[in-house]
Amino acid sequence: MKKTIVLLMTMMLVFMGSGGAAKAAGFSDVKTTHPFYQHIMYLYDEGIIQGDDNNRFVPDKNVTRGEAILMIATTLGLNTAKRKTVFLDVASSSVASGAIQSAYEQGIIPSNKEGKFYPNEPVKRSDMAIFLAGAFSMVDEELVPFNDIKVSSDAFSSIRKVIAAGVIQGHSDGTFRPDKLVSRADFSGFLARAKNDEFRLAVNVCGYNLESRVNPDRQTMNCLITKTAQQSASVIPPEIIKAVVSVESNNWKHFDASGEPIITADGGIGLMQITNTAGYDVERLKYDLSYNIQAGIDFLVKNFKRSDLPKVGNHNPQSLESWYFAIMAYNGTKAVNSPFYQATGERNGAAYQEKVYQELSKNGLVTTNIQSLAMTKDDFYYDANNTIKFKKKSLSLSKEATASRELLKAGDVVTYTASGMRSNPNTKATLIPTTSVDKMTIIGAPVYDEQKTSTNLFVWYPVRTVQKGKTISGYIASPYIRQR
Repeated sequence: MKKTIVLLMTMMLVFMGSGGAAKAAGFSDVKTTHPFYQHIMYLYDEGIIQGDDNNRFVPDKNVTRGEAILMIATTLGLNTAKRKTVFLDVASSSVASGAIQSAYEQGIIPSNKEGKFYPNEPVKRSDMAIFLAGAFSMVDEELVPFNDIKVSSDAFSSIRKVIAAGVIQGHSDGTFRPDKLVSRADFSGFLARAKNDEFRLAVNVCGYNLESRVNPDRQTMNCLITKTAQQSASVIPPEIIKAVVSVESNNWKHFDASGEPIITADGGIGLMQITNTAGYDVERLKYDLSYNIQAGIDFLVKNFKRSDLPKVGNHNPQSLESWYFAIMAYNGTKAVNSPFYQATGERNGAAYQEKVYQELSKNGLVTTNIQSLAMTKDDFYYDANNTIKFKKKSLSLSKEATASRELLKAGDVVTYTASGMRSNPNTKATLIPTTSVDKMTIIGAPVYDEQKTSTNLFVWYPVRTVQKGKTISGYIASPYIRQR
């Protein structure tokens, strides 16, 4: 044990510096042409790393798990004082013991059945993803187009997070190489990016280049709409936005063949057909898809909060039926959008909001209970301008409201009414039989159909469940999810 501790301390000194090491302008073994030179020098200037007595950094040497956690703990200002840890293989006398225990308490280090941390083992890229995602509280997840990352991997969600944060990227051959060992230079690059936004890599949200001025494929657009809705400051079901887009745009198109935004005769701009541009950057509405989507969300949320429109049920923004009148107002509270024909009392299936709810039931989204809305033609009238005025400000549903299936998050426990999960996110992938009583835990943000041309508008959630003592992983389609 003493030999192990001495070895670990010696390796730590290269990062943390020894008492006699003088601070220098650089390291003798790190050239200014090194791809991570700026990152290494940044950490050096911050006092996070120093050289050894010979002013060497040893950039190509592998980083151990103990070293990595000590560096992260130092960066975050955690308690690094030596002390007892929860891990059987980390002695209280170890130079990294305090950092390891603090990191465990902060949730940076996950627990394991063996009760060990393996501090002297080299860090893998998958380890680094887990450590950095936890240390810097990364939440957003990006698509993982790597053929060597499976949903069963413990690092699956963490890898998606560090990719989204611009901390790590994959290789040109389409792999991430999760088992590849991390060198000191690589570690410094990753840590500098995590700590300082200026070092972060540019990330194309959903893999889409906003400057391309071309319409993304169906599933990439599905991703852009879903993520924009999920990240909105106000709660709004992504399903609602997709249905509105389906009514507003021509086959989910924002740009014409020449790369210019589609603008209608009444001035409606792009995907969400934004006509009221006050307070918005018109050029961004034209050329920034996510910005255009967010503008549409803003108007829907504003309508949802209007006091002159009826509230449906308990007016829960996560319930799809609650958005009925906000959707109506998105197009206009005019007679053409009357829920019922005043003359006959029959439901107006041609009303804008009715078309939106019809779209919800198409392309695999979800079927709602909006037809159970307790309303008649006597609950509203038209004013002199043919604007709908409502007599009742609260309306009930005779059936249960439909909760969004696309606002779920990692850690949520759900059940699944379909016959089984899929090995990959597409309906033709291998079926893994499950039952409607199996408790499944969502392990990350949703992903989208692997078949880019698929017209399905739902999302797939990565999940894990236990059957007969065995953990199995896969993907489940959002329409068939039931939250416990």
